Amino acid sequence: MQVTGGFSAPTARQEAPGRDRRHDLREVLWRVSSDKGLRGCGKSVLAGGVTPMAKGGVAYFAGVATCGKVHICPCCGAKIRAARSDELQAAGTAWECRKCGLAMMTLTMRHYERQALRTLVGQQRDAWRLAFGQNAGREWRTLKSDMGIEGFVRAWECTHGPNGWHPHYHVLFFLRQPWTAAQGEEVQRVAFRLWAGALERVGAYLPLEFDEDGRPVGVRVDVAGRGEGGVLSRYLMKFQDGKAGWTVGDELTRQDIKVGTGGHRTPFEILRDFRETGDAHDLELWQEFEAGAFNLRALYWSQGMRAKLRDLVELDDRTDAEIAAEQQDGEPLAVILAETWYAHVVRHDGRALALLRAAESLGAVGVRTLIESWGLVWGRDVLPAPTTQE
Repeated sequence: MQVTGGFSAPTARQEAPGRDRRHDLREVLWRVSSDKGLRGCGKSVLAGGVTPMAKGGVAYFAGVATCGKVHICPCCGAKIRAARSDELQAAGTAWECRKCGLAMMTLTMRHYERQALRTLVGQQRDAWRLAFGQNAGREWRTLKSDMGIEGFVRAWECTHGPNGWHPHYHVLFFLRQPWTAAQGEEVQRVAFRLWAGALERVGAYLPLEFDEDGRPVGVRVDVAGRGEGGVLSRYLMKFQDGKAGWTVGDELTRQDIKVGTGGHRTPFEILRDFRETGDAHDLELWQEFEAGAFNLRALYWSQGMRAKLRDLVELDDRTDAEIAAEQQDGEPLAVILAETWYAHVVRHDGRALALLRAAESLGAVGVRTLIESWGLVWGRDVLPAPTTQE
């Protein structure tokens, strides 16, 4: 199955080829997604027509709907994760500048191929509440106080491998003082005991504490060295194309372009494989991921943590939907009437993306040349961009 095309306003970080790959995947989702908003993302016309826009050598479409789905939309998710990643890096750097510390805790759980993702997500959520959340016991509350944990931000990530779905949490701790390696190991030891006990109570399998090489598995705590705070924070929102340099906010946020390791695939890799091969099992896996990731946040902040950071750095208070829908202030190149858009652009694989490339190469001339090559009439099916009179 070969599919290309897609639409939304990219930032500089979303330029081709990454931008093109994301648009290709979204066009696949127009056909196979069970999510109504995602099926119309970048496709449904908001009012009257669609305007190809250009700014700084990057083209995008204004006047189309966006879904704002951070985990399941390759285009909206990329914009949202990029914004959250920038915010996390700024927050981590500012916190560290106060001579405070940061540490990252990763929580995993044992899983098997027969287990549904929705079941694992529910167990993961319930175990968090018991071990570290609103129902946490005295041991964790005391450890937080003794270790100077001021608050946290948590991100959710998921891959799929030979043993099925692998959902896990990355948790960035904001500390009153930097931890030593020994303090990090102590928190890891206690957190593992609490996490394992909570998983058992909610009916999940007990995690392994260490693998055969002695590396932590169920719970891992990494302590940031001096000057690494911004990098560790950015790690939460990973860049997922396997090429971008990792910083800590990226690990918490970037799921749109990551490449899995050790036989694991990210959800978007599963979707890419379906696009290339049409494998029915990959489609089933993607649809299971859509259901399991429904309504999950990109980031979850502990109560009061953002208020503490607001005194140090400017935070991004936009919702995911607002980030996804935000348009750049570019130059309009044409107006594609709604009936033309539906009948002659999105109905044909790759035409929307071809329009973006034409706009980036030759501006309005490129757009007009391309639409006329499709047998459309300039001035009737597609209108010149309106001119602004002073």
